[in-house]
Parts: sequence; C-alpha cells; structure tokens
Amino acid sequence: MDKVVRKGVKLDLHIHSVYSRSKDKDKVANNTLENLPVLIQRLIENEIELCAITDHDEFNYEIYKELKCEEMKDNCIKKVLPGIEFSVEFAEGKVIHIVTIFDDRDDDKVKNIEQVMTNGIGKTTYKKTRGAYSKSDYFEVLNAINIDFVMIAHQKKTVSSQHKAHANDVMVLGKDTFNELIFLDYFDAYEFRNKKNEIYNKAFLADNDLGENLRFITGSDCHNWEYYPNTEKQEKTQFAFTYIKSLPTFKGLAMAVTDRHRISLVDKFFNPVEKSISEIELDISGNQVCVPMSKGLNVIIGDNSIGKSLFLHAITNNTKINDGKLKKGYEKYLEKNNTSIKTKVPEENIFMFNQQGEIREIFDSDGMKPNKYLTQFYPEQINASKYRSLVEKDLQNLYECLENKFDYDKKVEELPSFNITVDEILDKSLTFVGTVKKIKITEIQKLIGHFETVISELKEILCNKVLRDRDKQSIENTVEVFGLMLEKYEETLKSHKRENERINVYNTFMTHFKQRYSKKITDEQAVYSDFVESKNEAIQDICKLIEKKETVEKYEPNVKTVVIEPECNPVDKYKFISKVQIEQIGQEYIEEIFRTVLKKGKVLDTGSITEKELKEFIKNYPSDDESITPLEALKTKINTKLDKDFKIGNTIIEETMDVFEEVSSGFDAQMYFTLICGETRDKGIYLIDQPEDHISQKAIKEKVLDQFRNMGQNRQVIMVTHNPQFIVNLDVDNVIFLCKENGQFAIKSGALEYENDEYSILQIVADNIDGGLQTILGRMKRYEKNIEL
Repeated sequence: MDKVVRKGVKLDLHIHSVYSRSKDKDKVANNTLENLPVLIQRLIENEIELCAITDHDEFNYEIYKELKCEEMKDNCIKKVLPGIEFSVEFAEGKVIHIVTIFDDRDDDKVKNIEQVMTNGIGKTTYKKTRGAYSKSDYFEVLNAINIDFVMIAHQKKTVSSQHKAHANDVMVLGKDTFNELIFLDYFDAYEFRNKKNEIYNKAFLADNDLGENLRFITGSDCHNWEYYPNTEKQEKTQFAFTYIKSLPTFKGLAMAVTDRHRISLVDKFFNPVEKSISEIELDISGNQVCVPMSKGLNVIIGDNSIGKSLFLHAITNNTKINDGKLKKGYEKYLEKNNTSIKTKVPEENIFMFNQQGEIREIFDSDGMKPNKYLTQFYPEQINASKYRSLVEKDLQNLYECLENKFDYDKKVEELPSFNITVDEILDKSLTFVGTVKKIKITEIQKLIGHFETVISELKEILCNKVLRDRDKQSIENTVEVFGLMLEKYEETLKSHKRENERINVYNTFMTHFKQRYSKKITDEQAVYSDFVESKNEAIQDICKLIEKKETVEKYEPNVKTVVIEPECNPVDKYKFISKVQIEQIGQEYIEEIFRTVLKKGKVLDTGSITEKELKEFIKNYPSDDESITPLEALKTKINTKLDKDFKIGNTIIEETMDVFEEVSSGFDAQMYFTLICGETRDKGIYLIDQPEDHISQKAIKEKVLDQFRNMGQNRQVIMVTHNPQFIVNLDVDNVIFLCKENGQFAIKSGALEYENDEYSILQIVADNIDGGLQTILGRMKRYEKNIEL
C-alpha cells in the first residue's frame, strides 16, 4: 500500500445484497453470493476502489469475505469494509437509516458481527413492530460488536427542502433536532444520492456557515447489482460517486469523513503539478532510503536538534545559506550521521523558500522589505519630498528670522568706539570716507538657481510617455519662456560681477593710496583724518543697523494643512501601501516639531530671542561640541525629526483598516500567506520553516489553515513545523518524522492515517508534538456515540 495519497479514492458504502430482503423483498432477490461476480464486474467498470455491502440490519460474513478477496487481485478494488444499514428509532415513531461502517483490521471481530446480529443482542433488541432498534439498543449493539465505526445518516432529499421528508431520512426528526445533531457533530457524514442535491447542500452549508460541521457523501443504495450503480434499468435519478482524499483503509475513511476538504464528487484534490518531487532519496549508513512525497502538503517534524531545517536546505542544495559556518556545520552533521541526501530540487522549480523568521524580517519595524514575489504588488514610492519641502520652506523662514535677529544683536555689539577730536584742523588735508560698496548678487543667484531647477523639472515631465501632445506643447512653450528669462538674469549677474570686479580694483587702489598718503602728512592731520573716517563709518554702521532692524521679524508658521495621501495598490482584499510616518502637515505639525526639539514651555519668539537663550531652549543641547552654533544645533534636531517623520515605509493592510494603523507581526504573516496562496501562475514548490511563528493559535485555526489547504491544491508544499494544528487540523497529506534509532538517523513517513507493523503516523504525532494528542482527540470522531438529545 502507498504511504501517501496520489489521487482520490472512489467509493460506494451503500450497496445491498439479498440479506436486505426483510425490507426490500424481491428487489434484492438476485444479489446472492453466486451472482457476486456481477457486482464485482460493475464495480470494476465504475472504477470503485473502496466499497461496502451494507444490508438492512443484517451482516453476512461469507458474502463480505468473498468480495474482500478482490483486494488481493490486480484490479481497482483496494478495500472492502464491513458495514450495516441500521434502522434506528431516534424519536417516537421516527425511524432513520444509519449506514454504519466498521474497521476491518481484526477479522475475528468482523466475523463476530454476524453472530451478534443473528444470535446475539442484535436479534434480541430488534423491535419487529417498529422494524428498527431504539437509539439506546443501537449503541448497545455497537458496543457488543466492539469495533471502531463511522456513522453516515441517510438523507435522500436536500437538507433545505421544504417538502415532506423522505421516509427514513434524518430530516424526519425535524429541523430543530437536525440542527442539534449538526451542532453536536453527531454523525460523521450525511448521505445523498441525487447529484442535483449537491448544489442545494453546498448552498445550505454556505448560508449557515456549517462547512466544518456538516459533511456529505453519496451512496448508490443499489438494490440490483445488474444495473449498478442504479437499481432499475432506466434510472431517472442522476448519481455521482464520491471521492475521498485518503489511503484506502478504514482509518483513511474515518479521517476523510471528519474533514470536508477530503470529500468531493470529482477527483480534484491535486492539480497536475509538474514542478514537484515524487520522492526524496537518501543514503543512511549505506542503506538506500526513499521517502515518498505527496503533491500536496508535506510536513517535517522531529526533535529540535534532529536537523529539520537542514533537511529543507539540503534538498534545495543550500542555495539560501549565506553563512559559510552554518553550511559547514550542516555538512558535518550529515557526515557524522553517515547520511547524504541525494534528491536536489532545481532552483527553477522552487516557487519560494521562507526560512525560519524570514517572514518577520519582511515585515520589520522599518517598513516592509518586499521579497521577489511581493515586489510586483507595491505601488510607486510615495513622493515624500513633495510634502517635506513645504515644511522645510516654512522652516527656512524661521531660520532666516533667527539669523537676522542674531546678526542684528551681533552688529549692535560690534558698533565701533573712537576718540572725538576737539581741535579743528585748518590746514587742508585729504580724508578717506570708506570704501565703495559692492553690488549684492545673492538674490539674483538664488533666482537663477530656481529657474534652472524649474526648467530641469519641466524637461523631466516632457519625458513622461503619458503626457498628451497638447500639454507637451504648452510645457515646451513654458520652458522656452523660462529659458529666455534665465538668459536675461544670467546676463545681469555677469554685469554685476564685472562691476564688482571694478569696485574691488578701486577699493584696493584707495587702500594702498591711503597707506602711502598717511606717511606724508602730520600726526595731527592723521588723527583728524582718522576721526572723520571713523565718524563716517559709525554713521554708515548705524544706518545699516536701522536697515537690519527692519528685517527682524516675529516668525509665525504659515504652512497650509495638507493631508498626505499614501500611494496604494489594491490586491484582492488587501492594499499595498507606500507611506510616510505622518498623516498630514500644517501649523499643528510645525508646533509638534517645536515640542519635540525644545524644552517644555519654551517658545521661539524670533523678535526678542538671543543666541544664548536659543541654546538654553534646545533639548539635550550638544554641549560637548563648541564649534556648533545654537542655530545649527536647532537645524540638526529639526532635520532628525523630519527624517523620521518623512521616512518612506511599506506595508500591507486589509481594505477596512486605516493605512496608518499598526499591524501585528502575526497579522502580517496572515496577509502574506493569503497573498501567496492566491498565486497560481507559478506552480513551483513552496518551502517554509515554521509557518506558525508570530501567529496566534486562533488565527492559525480561523485563517491560516485554509490558506495552506488552498495552496496544497495548487502546488507542492514542504514545511517544517512544531505546531499540531499544522499537522492534524490542517490534515496534511504526508508526515516526515526525523528521528534516531539506536544512535542512527532514521525517517518514518506517511499520510496521517498510515500505519504498518512498525509505526503509526498519528501515534508519532501524539508522542512527539506538544499538544499533538489533544489535537488528535479533538480532530478524530468519538466512536462511543452516547450523546442524548
């Protein structure tokens, strides 16, 4: 028997033989042991792999055993299970049929079923007047049989049908009781026959959110083998067989009927996946070991130090290991355990490989670092400079106001002192009244710089391919006009520079002339000449101060309130966001900046503040650096604040979330898995080490498991996990258990339901995964059905 499921198992658990004649009379007259080849032929024609003869309140071991011989033959029939269709009076006068399938592993117990039903409690408790067992007697019979079983309630019509319930259907109990049965998960599955009912049953599940509590399978309910799967030659009912994703065993059936994802009317459990590996080959101490792989979900479990992560890296040829020391350590570990992994997955066959902790790194606190898959979804980066420049332009006014005030204070302090000459010098002598002032060119240089910047940006706009021709022409005209203006002011600047050169020549000449002249006059004339020059310089300085005083202004923030709109690209139910760290700019934001950099209660009044006071106002002033001025310190602290607030970050949010709302690492991982789950173009293998990291148990159960189920239908998944939900509740297709036996590396593997003489996969999970046993008990159905309604 295969260790893993390669395809769905086609089944029929509701076939009648002649031993149903107590209820079906002549309808089953020809379904005898001698005519069993007729049924076998029909089963083979319909490619049935798992089946059961389930007669009304009867079991015949001989006919069961003869049919079971087909398991050993080279045909499609892989498993024949014992079963009975019990008639049970669940409520007064209300009898329902329950197809009950038994485990076949203990043949002596199976043989005893006939004895229980014919000569034991099965006969003595049967009420012929009712044609049924009471509910309590039904469970007494099951207790006497003492074999694990699954219960499938008969329901021919749709569960949402408004018509009178069909005789012996579970709906005869009434909708209230039916809802209680669903709530209690009483039956393992509900059987229907007409394929048309499928759509109504699915709609009922969706409308009532009962996907996890209500499972449907089909059964032929065949009463005439000659016409199998029909009962009559001209059958009007449209029938479709059920497929289950399981090994053809009773345990496989029990696992399948407790998970709706394992049940389907078509064999669609695995998409054809070319980029997958069918097995992993190893050499362990000279022995060739082959680990079969499912096309769906494969998990690797084992002790922390056994080498699970190593296993993932080894089959990917260590392509993701950048740490040479780690790589060498892995190689030494394999060598020490006399193990080599032969199978290598080509890099082009890998969809993605997320190492342990890698998803958390993608969603780090400094903004998302898109990996090769997520990059395609992100929008163009937000233009943060567009908003920052508005703030910086306003702050530049602040800096200029402070500069002007400090410059004014400095000029007041620098006013010169000189001796006043009382005696008037009558002799004529030359006096020097200062130098000729140069033309200021700072403003015209700024203007030229603005023109150059605007022209450059307009030319960049012209390169945009979406720009319309009409708009392009307008911009080209504007560039031409600005170019002419630029030329005009560049000529003015050149003229000013030439004039300043002439002034410099004149001032230089006069300085040297004054030095030479001073050597030729009397001391008294020199004193008087210095007095006149100093007086004139003082008059000029006072005039400049008066002019400077006019520039000293009180700064008031003048930034228009602008909401910062993040760049957004919606994908599915998520939005990919490029954003800065603040929501808007304006006067309130400027005030927040001051609160951040200034001490509590300090206000910048640029009309009165001194440089010394500014130094005292700044928080955590860098006192160890004497070369920096208070204004430079203020600029540095404000720029640090701006760098933080206008830092560009990436994130992913749900459509209903605020774009500035912080999301948890677990929520990030949920979104990540949702997105890669939706990727169906690249059919490569997905490898992941511990997907449960940073995600709550609740989120795993409610969201993440479904995402991995969907992934498993489209691609091969290989994961390392310590979480029982990712094994049992996810209902994985293959468990690979790494262990050591007698000091030697060993591997045990198979589907959850797989077992042999050496091990049981479910037992391995229970024994080696924290919480594994509890999860298995919660996942598997209880066989002792003693719930009272």
